[in-house]
Amino acid sequence: MKSVLILGAGISGLGAAHVLLRHDVKVLISDLKDSIHDKKEKEALTALGAVFRFGPQSVDLLDGVDTVVVSPVIPRENPIVSEAFNRHIDVISEVELAYRVTKAPILAITGTNGKTTTTTLLGSMVSRSGKPFALAGNLGISLSREAELVPADGVIAAEVSSFQLEFIKTFKPRAAVILNITPDHLERHHTMEAYVAAKARIFENMDNSDCLLLNDDDAYTPALKKKAETHTHVCLLSTSHKVEEGAFLDGDTLVLRRKGKEIRLCSVKELKLKGMQNYEDVLAASFLAYEGGVPVDVIVSAMKDFSSLPNRIEYVRTLHDVEYYNDSKATNTDAAIKGMSAFNKPVILIAGGYDKGTPLEDFMKDVKKHTKHLILLGAAADRFEKAARAAGVSSIYRVSFMKEAVLKGQQLAEAGDIVILSPACSSFDMYHNMEERGMDFKRIVKSLT
Repeated sequence: MKSVLILGAGISGLGAAHVLLRHDVKVLISDLKDSIHDKKEKEALTALGAVFRFGPQSVDLLDGVDTVVVSPVIPRENPIVSEAFNRHIDVISEVELAYRVTKAPILAITGTNGKTTTTTLLGSMVSRSGKPFALAGNLGISLSREAELVPADGVIAAEVSSFQLEFIKTFKPRAAVILNITPDHLERHHTMEAYVAAKARIFENMDNSDCLLLNDDDAYTPALKKKAETHTHVCLLSTSHKVEEGAFLDGDTLVLRRKGKEIRLCSVKELKLKGMQNYEDVLAASFLAYEGGVPVDVIVSAMKDFSSLPNRIEYVRTLHDVEYYNDSKATNTDAAIKGMSAFNKPVILIAGGYDKGTPLEDFMKDVKKHTKHLILLGAAADRFEKAARAAGVSSIYRVSFMKEAVLKGQQLAEAGDIVILSPACSSFDMYHNMEERGMDFKRIVKSLT
Protein backbone atom coordinates (compact mmCIF):
# COMPACT_ATOMS: atom_id res chain seq x y z
CA MET A 1 0.00 0.00 0.00
CA LYS A 2 1.33 3.38 -1.02
CA SER A 3 -1.74 5.60 -1.07
CA VAL A 4 -4.88 4.78 0.89
CA LEU A 5 -8.36 6.28 0.96
CA ILE A 6 -10.15 5.75 4.27
CA LEU A 7 -13.93 6.03 3.99
CA GLY A 8 -15.33 7.07 7.37
CA ALA A 9 -13.69 9.14 10.10
CA GLY A 10 -14.99 7.09 13.02
CA ILE A 11 -13.09 4.93 15.51
CA SER A 12 -11.97 2.32 12.98
CA GLY A 13 -11.11 4.87 10.30
CA LEU A 14 -8.96 7.03 12.57
CA GLY A 15 -7.32 3.93 14.06
CA ALA A 16 -6.45 2.69 10.57
CA ALA A 17 -4.99 6.11 9.76
CA HIS A 18 -2.60 5.95 12.72
CA VAL A 19 -1.40 2.50 11.64
CA LEU A 20 -0.94 3.40 7.99
CA LEU A 21 0.92 6.62 8.77
CA ARG A 22 3.37 4.63 10.90
CA HIS A 23 4.06 2.59 7.76
CA ASP A 24 4.78 5.69 5.65
CA VAL A 25 1.57 5.38 3.66
CA LYS A 26 -0.10 8.42 2.10
CA VAL A 27 -3.52 8.73 3.79
CA LEU A 28 -6.68 10.52 2.68
CA ILE A 29 -9.64 10.38 5.10
CA SER A 30 -13.10 11.17 3.74
CA ASP A 31 -16.40 11.53 5.57
CA LEU A 32 -19.69 13.25 4.79
CA LYS A 33 -19.28 15.47 7.84
CA ASP A 34 -16.70 16.32 10.46
CA SER A 35 -18.02 14.59 13.59
CA ILE A 36 -14.64 13.92 15.18
CA HIS A 37 -15.04 14.74 18.87
CA ASP A 38 -11.33 14.65 19.74
CA LYS A 39 -9.94 17.60 17.83
CA LYS A 40 -6.46 16.93 19.21
CA GLU A 41 -6.45 13.53 17.49
CA LYS A 42 -7.43 15.18 14.22
CA GLU A 43 -4.65 17.72 14.65
CA ALA A 44 -2.15 14.95 15.44
CA LEU A 45 -3.10 12.96 12.34
CA THR A 46 -2.86 16.09 10.20
CA ALA A 47 0.60 16.78 11.61
CA LEU A 48 1.62 13.24 10.67
CA GLY A 49 0.54 13.86 7.08
CA ALA A 50 -3.10 12.70 6.89
CA VAL A 51 -5.40 14.74 4.66
CA PHE A 52 -9.07 15.15 5.65
CA ARG A 53 -11.87 15.74 3.13
CA PHE A 54 -15.34 16.37 4.56
CA GLY A 55 -18.54 16.89 2.61
CA PRO A 56 -20.01 15.37 -0.57
CA GLN A 57 -18.04 12.36 -1.81
CA SER A 58 -17.30 11.58 -5.46
CA VAL A 59 -15.29 8.94 -7.31
CA ASP A 60 -12.52 11.55 -7.77
CA LEU A 61 -11.42 10.50 -4.27
CA LEU A 62 -10.06 7.31 -5.88
CA ASP A 63 -7.60 9.11 -8.15
CA GLY A 64 -4.07 7.95 -7.32
CA VAL A 65 -5.30 5.51 -4.64
CA ASP A 66 -4.24 1.84 -4.57
CA THR A 67 -6.26 0.72 -1.50
CA VAL A 68 -9.55 1.72 0.12
CA VAL A 69 -10.17 1.01 3.82
CA VAL A 70 -13.91 1.07 4.53
CA SER A 71 -15.53 1.73 7.90
CA PRO A 72 -18.15 -0.83 8.98
CA VAL A 73 -21.07 1.45 8.09
CA ILE A 74 -20.01 1.62 4.43
CA PRO A 75 -21.90 -0.97 2.30
CA ARG A 76 -20.73 -2.66 -0.88
CA GLU A 77 -23.34 -0.63 -2.83
CA ASN A 78 -21.62 2.66 -1.92
CA PRO A 79 -20.80 4.37 -5.26
CA ILE A 80 -17.14 4.91 -4.34
CA VAL A 81 -16.74 1.29 -3.23
CA SER A 82 -18.42 0.07 -6.42
CA GLU A 83 -16.15 2.25 -8.54
CA ALA A 84 -13.08 1.01 -6.61
CA PHE A 85 -14.01 -2.55 -7.55
CA ASN A 86 -14.51 -1.45 -11.17
CA ARG A 87 -11.01 0.06 -11.16
CA HIS A 88 -9.57 -3.10 -9.49
CA ILE A 89 -8.53 -1.09 -6.44
CA ASP A 90 -8.07 -3.17 -3.27
CA VAL A 91 -11.03 -2.66 -0.86
CA ILE A 92 -10.49 -3.89 2.70
CA SER A 93 -11.95 -3.46 6.18
CA GLU A 94 -10.01 -2.39 9.23
CA VAL A 95 -10.14 -6.03 10.43
CA GLU A 96 -8.16 -7.04 7.36
CA LEU A 97 -5.66 -4.24 7.97
CA ALA A 98 -5.25 -5.42 11.58
CA TYR A 99 -4.39 -8.93 10.44
CA ARG A 100 -1.83 -7.63 7.98
CA VAL A 101 0.07 -5.60 10.59
CA THR A 102 -0.09 -7.82 13.68
CA LYS A 103 2.39 -10.48 14.77
CA ALA A 104 0.12 -11.98 17.43
CA PRO A 105 -2.53 -14.69 16.97
CA ILE A 106 -6.14 -13.49 16.78
CA LEU A 107 -8.98 -15.13 18.68
CA ALA A 108 -12.08 -13.92 16.82
CA ILE A 109 -15.72 -13.81 17.85
CA THR A 110 -18.71 -13.22 15.61
CA GLY A 111 -22.42 -14.06 15.72
CA THR A 112 -25.72 -12.22 15.94
CA ASN A 113 -25.90 -12.02 19.73
CA GLY A 114 -23.42 -12.28 22.60
CA LYS A 115 -20.32 -11.03 20.77
CA THR A 116 -19.39 -8.25 23.17
CA THR A 117 -19.97 -10.28 26.34
CA THR A 118 -17.88 -13.15 24.96
CA THR A 119 -15.08 -10.89 23.71
CA THR A 120 -14.91 -8.87 26.92
CA LEU A 121 -14.84 -12.01 29.07
CA LEU A 122 -12.15 -13.51 26.83
CA GLY A 123 -10.15 -10.31 27.24
CA SER A 124 -10.45 -10.61 31.02
CA MET A 125 -9.21 -14.20 30.91
CA VAL A 126 -6.20 -13.33 28.74
CA SER A 127 -5.41 -10.27 30.85
CA ARG A 128 -5.33 -12.31 34.06
CA SER A 129 -2.92 -14.78 32.45
CA GLY A 130 -0.25 -12.09 32.21
CA LYS A 131 0.10 -12.46 28.45
CA PRO A 132 0.46 -9.30 26.33
CA PHE A 133 -2.97 -8.77 24.80
CA ALA A 134 -5.40 -6.50 23.03
CA LEU A 135 -9.18 -6.36 23.35
CA ALA A 136 -10.64 -4.60 20.34
CA GLY A 137 -12.81 -4.66 17.25
CA ASN A 138 -16.55 -4.13 16.90
CA LEU A 139 -16.89 -3.16 20.57
CA GLY A 140 -15.73 0.41 19.94
CA ILE A 141 -11.93 0.03 19.95
CA SER A 142 -9.82 0.18 16.80
CA LEU A 143 -8.55 -3.34 16.12
CA SER A 144 -5.68 -2.36 13.82
CA ARG A 145 -4.39 0.31 16.19
CA GLU A 146 -4.30 -2.15 19.11
CA ALA A 147 -3.25 -5.28 17.22
CA GLU A 148 -0.09 -3.76 15.77
CA LEU A 149 1.27 -3.17 19.27
CA VAL A 150 0.87 -6.74 20.55
CA PRO A 151 4.05 -8.90 20.32
CA ALA A 152 4.11 -12.36 18.78
CA ASP A 153 3.80 -14.08 22.18
CA GLY A 154 0.62 -12.13 22.98
CA VAL A 155 -3.04 -12.71 22.14
CA ILE A 156 -5.69 -10.55 20.48
CA ALA A 157 -9.35 -10.91 21.48
CA ALA A 158 -11.31 -9.51 18.53
CA GLU A 159 -15.03 -8.94 18.10
CA VAL A 160 -15.80 -8.89 14.39
CA SER A 161 -19.09 -8.07 12.70
CA SER A 162 -20.60 -9.17 9.41
CA PHE A 163 -19.99 -5.63 8.13
CA GLN A 164 -16.26 -5.97 8.79
CA LEU A 165 -16.03 -9.51 7.42
CA GLU A 166 -17.55 -8.40 4.09
CA PHE A 167 -14.25 -6.79 3.14
CA ILE A 168 -11.56 -9.25 4.24
CA LYS A 169 -9.03 -10.95 1.99
CA THR A 170 -6.38 -12.74 4.07
CA PHE A 171 -7.82 -12.38 7.61
CA LYS A 172 -7.05 -15.66 9.40
CA PRO A 173 -7.76 -16.09 13.13
CA ARG A 174 -5.93 -18.78 15.11
CA ALA A 175 -9.26 -19.74 16.66
CA ALA A 176 -12.74 -18.38 16.05
CA VAL A 177 -16.35 -18.84 17.11
CA ILE A 178 -19.67 -18.18 15.41
CA LEU A 179 -21.93 -17.89 18.46
CA ASN A 180 -25.27 -17.96 16.64
CA ILE A 181 -27.00 -16.64 13.54
CA THR A 182 -30.52 -15.24 13.59
CA PRO A 183 -32.21 -12.63 11.37
CA ASP A 184 -30.50 -9.24 11.69
CA HIS A 185 -29.09 -6.42 9.55
CA LEU A 186 -31.29 -7.35 6.58
CA GLU A 187 -31.40 -3.64 5.74
CA ARG A 188 -27.68 -4.05 4.90
CA HIS A 189 -27.35 -7.65 3.68
CA HIS A 190 -30.87 -7.86 2.14
CA THR A 191 -31.15 -11.65 2.49
CA MET A 192 -30.35 -14.20 5.20
CA GLU A 193 -28.19 -16.06 2.71
CA ALA A 194 -25.98 -12.99 2.27
CA TYR A 195 -25.88 -12.38 6.04
CA VAL A 196 -24.84 -15.99 6.76
CA ALA A 197 -22.25 -15.85 3.98
CA ALA A 198 -20.73 -12.72 5.53
CA LYS A 199 -20.46 -14.42 8.94
CA ALA A 200 -18.94 -17.52 7.33
CA ARG A 201 -16.06 -15.49 5.95
CA ILE A 202 -14.50 -15.62 9.41
CA PHE A 203 -13.20 -19.12 8.63
CA GLU A 204 -12.55 -18.93 4.88
CA ASN A 205 -8.76 -18.56 5.30
CA MET A 206 -8.39 -20.85 8.34
CA ASP A 207 -6.55 -24.18 7.93
CA ASN A 208 -5.98 -27.33 9.95
CA SER A 209 -3.59 -25.54 12.29
CA ASP A 210 -6.54 -23.39 13.38
CA CYS A 211 -9.79 -24.23 15.19
CA LEU A 212 -13.37 -23.10 14.57
CA LEU A 213 -16.08 -23.39 17.24
CA LEU A 214 -19.68 -23.62 16.01
CA ASN A 215 -22.90 -23.63 18.03
CA ASP A 216 -24.40 -27.12 17.63
CA ASP A 217 -27.77 -25.78 18.84
CA ASP A 218 -27.96 -23.29 15.94
CA ALA A 219 -29.95 -24.00 12.78
CA TYR A 220 -27.21 -22.78 10.43
CA THR A 221 -24.43 -24.89 11.93
CA PRO A 222 -24.80 -28.08 9.81
CA ALA A 223 -24.22 -26.14 6.59
CA LEU A 224 -21.40 -24.07 8.10
CA LYS A 225 -19.73 -27.18 9.54
CA LYS A 226 -19.85 -28.96 6.19
CA LYS A 227 -18.24 -25.97 4.50
CA ALA A 228 -15.60 -25.33 7.19
CA GLU A 229 -14.38 -28.87 7.86
CA THR A 230 -13.02 -29.18 4.31
CA HIS A 231 -10.08 -27.03 5.38
CA THR A 232 -10.06 -26.37 9.14
CA HIS A 233 -10.68 -28.20 12.40
CA VAL A 234 -14.26 -27.78 13.68
CA CYS A 235 -15.34 -28.10 17.32
CA LEU A 236 -18.87 -27.70 18.68
CA LEU A 237 -20.59 -25.73 21.41
CA SER A 238 -23.85 -26.77 23.10
CA THR A 239 -25.89 -26.03 26.22
CA SER A 240 -28.33 -28.86 25.44
CA HIS A 241 -26.08 -31.91 24.97
CA LYS A 242 -22.52 -33.21 25.20
CA VAL A 243 -20.17 -32.85 22.23
CA GLU A 244 -17.18 -34.98 21.22
CA GLU A 245 -14.86 -31.99 21.05
CA GLY A 246 -15.56 -28.42 22.02
CA ALA A 247 -17.53 -26.92 24.94
CA PHE A 248 -20.81 -27.93 26.53
CA LEU A 249 -23.06 -27.80 29.57
CA ASP A 250 -23.29 -31.10 31.44
CA GLY A 251 -26.17 -30.67 33.87
CA ASP A 252 -25.09 -27.43 35.54
CA THR A 253 -21.35 -27.91 34.91
CA LEU A 254 -19.39 -26.07 32.21
CA VAL A 255 -17.08 -28.49 30.37
CA LEU A 256 -14.34 -28.27 27.74
CA ARG A 257 -13.23 -31.24 25.62
CA ARG A 258 -10.12 -30.89 23.51
CA LYS A 259 -7.59 -33.39 22.12
CA GLY A 260 -8.76 -36.22 24.37
CA LYS A 261 -8.89 -34.14 27.56
CA GLU A 262 -12.10 -33.33 29.44
CA ILE A 263 -11.88 -30.24 31.65
CA ARG A 264 -14.75 -29.60 34.06
CA LEU A 265 -14.59 -25.88 34.76
CA CYS A 266 -17.24 -24.97 37.34
CA SER A 267 -20.97 -24.95 38.02
CA VAL A 268 -23.19 -22.26 36.51
CA LYS A 269 -24.34 -21.64 40.09
CA GLU A 270 -20.92 -20.10 40.73
CA LEU A 271 -21.35 -17.54 37.91
CA LYS A 272 -22.69 -14.03 38.26
CA LEU A 273 -23.99 -14.30 34.68
CA LYS A 274 -27.31 -16.11 34.35
CA GLY A 275 -29.32 -17.52 31.43
CA MET A 276 -28.55 -19.91 28.54
CA GLN A 277 -27.28 -17.15 26.24
CA ASN A 278 -24.74 -16.16 28.89
CA TYR A 279 -23.73 -19.80 29.46
CA GLU A 280 -23.06 -20.12 25.73
CA ASP A 281 -20.94 -16.96 25.86
CA VAL A 282 -18.96 -18.23 28.87
CA LEU A 283 -18.32 -21.59 27.18
CA ALA A 284 -17.17 -19.86 23.99
CA ALA A 285 -14.84 -17.47 25.83
CA SER A 286 -13.40 -20.35 27.87
CA PHE A 287 -12.77 -22.44 24.78
CA LEU A 288 -11.00 -19.61 22.95
CA ALA A 289 -8.96 -18.72 26.04
CA TYR A 290 -7.87 -22.35 26.34
CA GLU A 291 -6.88 -22.33 22.65
CA GLY A 292 -4.93 -19.16 23.35
CA GLY A 293 -2.89 -20.84 26.08
CA VAL A 294 -4.61 -19.37 29.15
CA PRO A 295 -4.30 -21.71 32.19
CA VAL A 296 -7.54 -23.38 33.31
CA ASP A 297 -7.45 -21.92 36.83
CA VAL A 298 -7.21 -18.42 35.33
CA ILE A 299 -10.14 -19.13 33.01
CA VAL A 300 -12.30 -20.30 35.93
CA SER A 301 -11.33 -17.37 38.15
CA ALA A 302 -12.21 -14.83 35.43
CA MET A 303 -15.57 -16.39 34.60
CA LYS A 304 -16.64 -16.49 38.25
CA ASP A 305 -15.86 -12.79 38.72
CA PHE A 306 -17.43 -11.56 35.49
CA SER A 307 -20.66 -9.54 35.72
CA SER A 308 -23.11 -8.66 32.96
CA LEU A 309 -22.22 -5.68 30.79
CA PRO A 310 -24.30 -2.49 30.63
CA ASN A 311 -27.40 -2.69 28.42
CA ARG A 312 -27.45 -6.52 28.48
CA ILE A 313 -30.30 -7.64 30.78
CA GLU A 314 -28.82 -5.10 33.21
CA TYR A 315 -30.58 -4.82 36.56
CA VAL A 316 -31.53 -1.19 37.27
CA ARG A 317 -33.62 -1.16 40.45
CA THR A 318 -36.54 -2.65 42.38
CA LEU A 319 -39.48 -0.39 43.28
CA HIS A 320 -42.64 -1.64 45.06
CA ASP A 321 -41.42 -5.23 44.45
CA VAL A 322 -41.21 -4.59 40.68
CA GLU A 323 -37.80 -5.19 39.04
CA TYR A 324 -36.60 -3.03 36.14
CA TYR A 325 -34.04 -4.26 33.59
CA ASN A 326 -32.22 -2.46 30.78
CA ASP A 327 -31.65 -4.71 27.75
CA SER A 328 -31.08 -1.92 25.20
CA LYS A 329 -28.43 -4.06 23.47
CA ALA A 330 -31.26 -6.36 22.27
CA THR A 331 -31.35 -4.74 18.83
CA ASN A 332 -32.85 -7.78 17.08
CA THR A 333 -35.71 -10.16 17.75
CA ASP A 334 -33.59 -13.12 18.88
CA ALA A 335 -31.82 -11.02 21.52
CA ALA A 336 -35.16 -9.64 22.73
CA ILE A 337 -36.57 -13.18 23.02
CA LYS A 338 -33.62 -14.12 25.22
CA GLY A 339 -34.20 -10.97 27.29
CA MET A 340 -37.88 -11.48 28.04
CA SER A 341 -37.53 -15.26 28.52
CA ALA A 342 -34.69 -14.92 31.04
CA PHE A 343 -37.19 -14.58 33.90
CA ASN A 344 -39.71 -16.92 35.50
CA LYS A 345 -41.84 -13.94 36.56
CA PRO A 346 -44.53 -11.97 34.65
CA VAL A 347 -42.89 -9.62 32.13
CA ILE A 348 -43.92 -6.19 30.87
CA LEU A 349 -41.97 -5.64 27.66
CA ILE A 350 -40.97 -2.25 26.22
CA ALA A 351 -40.05 -2.72 22.55
CA GLY A 352 -39.69 -0.82 19.29
CA GLY A 353 -37.30 1.63 17.68
CA TYR A 354 -35.65 1.81 14.26
CA ASP A 355 -37.15 -1.03 12.22
CA LYS A 356 -34.61 -3.44 10.69
CA GLY A 357 -37.35 -5.17 8.68
CA THR A 358 -36.76 -8.62 10.16
CA PRO A 359 -39.62 -11.17 10.28
CA LEU A 360 -41.82 -10.85 13.39
CA GLU A 361 -44.06 -13.94 13.42
CA ASP A 362 -41.88 -16.11 15.70
CA PHE A 363 -40.94 -13.14 17.86
CA MET A 364 -44.56 -12.25 18.55
CA LYS A 365 -45.36 -15.87 19.43
CA ASP A 366 -42.75 -15.54 22.18
CA VAL A 367 -44.11 -12.14 23.20
CA LYS A 368 -47.53 -13.77 23.67
CA LYS A 369 -45.95 -16.62 25.63
CA HIS A 370 -43.67 -14.62 27.93
CA THR A 371 -45.31 -11.22 28.51
CA LYS A 372 -48.45 -9.90 30.18
CA HIS A 373 -48.25 -6.44 28.57
CA LEU A 374 -46.46 -5.07 25.48
CA ILE A 375 -45.51 -1.37 25.29
CA LEU A 376 -44.45 -0.12 21.85
CA LEU A 377 -42.65 3.05 20.77
CA GLY A 378 -40.56 4.32 17.89
CA ALA A 379 -40.66 3.99 14.11
CA ALA A 380 -41.32 0.23 14.24
CA ALA A 381 -44.42 0.52 16.43
CA ASP A 382 -46.99 0.24 13.63
CA ARG A 383 -45.52 -2.94 12.13
CA PHE A 384 -44.87 -4.43 15.57
CA GLU A 385 -48.45 -3.77 16.70
CA LYS A 386 -49.90 -5.33 13.56
CA ALA A 387 -47.73 -8.45 13.99
CA ALA A 388 -48.54 -8.64 17.71
CA ARG A 389 -52.28 -8.54 17.10
CA ALA A 390 -51.95 -11.18 14.38
CA ALA A 391 -50.16 -13.42 16.90
CA GLY A 392 -52.94 -12.97 19.45
CA VAL A 393 -51.19 -10.52 21.78
CA SER A 394 -54.07 -8.63 23.38
CA SER A 395 -52.57 -6.20 25.89
CA ILE A 396 -50.73 -3.66 23.70
CA TYR A 397 -50.00 -0.01 24.50
CA ARG A 398 -48.55 2.67 22.21
CA VAL A 399 -46.39 5.52 23.51
CA SER A 400 -44.33 8.28 21.92
CA PHE A 401 -41.35 8.65 24.25
CA MET A 402 -39.26 6.56 26.62
CA LYS A 403 -40.57 8.38 29.69
CA GLU A 404 -44.12 7.54 28.64
CA ALA A 405 -43.10 3.90 28.19
CA VAL A 406 -41.51 3.63 31.64
CA LEU A 407 -44.44 5.37 33.34
CA LYS A 408 -46.89 3.07 31.55
CA GLY A 409 -44.80 0.08 32.67
CA GLN A 410 -44.90 1.31 36.26
CA GLN A 411 -48.67 1.84 36.04
CA LEU A 412 -49.29 -1.67 34.67
CA ALA A 413 -46.86 -3.52 36.93
CA GLU A 414 -47.92 -5.47 40.00
CA ALA A 415 -45.72 -6.76 42.82
CA GLY A 416 -43.47 -9.52 41.52
CA ASP A 417 -43.47 -8.30 37.89
CA ILE A 418 -40.52 -7.51 35.63
CA VAL A 419 -40.39 -4.38 33.45
CA ILE A 420 -37.74 -4.76 30.76
CA LEU A 421 -36.58 -2.59 27.87
CA SER A 422 -35.69 -5.18 25.22
CA PRO A 423 -36.43 -3.31 21.98
CA ALA A 424 -35.77 -5.87 19.18
CA CYS A 425 -34.80 -2.78 17.14
CA SER A 426 -31.91 -0.40 16.59
CA SER A 427 -32.07 2.97 18.31
CA PHE A 428 -31.39 5.38 15.46
CA ASP A 429 -34.94 6.72 15.14
CA MET A 430 -34.79 8.35 18.59
CA TYR A 431 -31.18 8.06 19.85
CA HIS A 432 -27.62 8.20 18.53
CA ASN A 433 -26.94 4.65 19.68
CA MET A 434 -28.23 1.86 21.92
CA GLU A 435 -26.04 3.05 24.82
CA GLU A 436 -27.78 6.43 24.83
CA ARG A 437 -31.17 4.67 24.76
CA GLY A 438 -30.18 2.47 27.70
CA MET A 439 -28.92 5.46 29.68
CA ASP A 440 -32.20 7.30 29.09
CA PHE A 441 -34.21 4.28 30.25
CA LYS A 442 -32.08 3.92 33.40
CA ARG A 443 -32.29 7.63 34.17
CA ILE A 444 -36.07 7.58 33.97
CA VAL A 445 -36.39 4.36 35.99
CA LYS A 446 -34.14 5.73 38.73
CA SER A 447 -36.28 8.88 38.92
CA LEU A 448 -39.51 6.94 39.57
CA THR A 449 -41.16 7.50 42.94
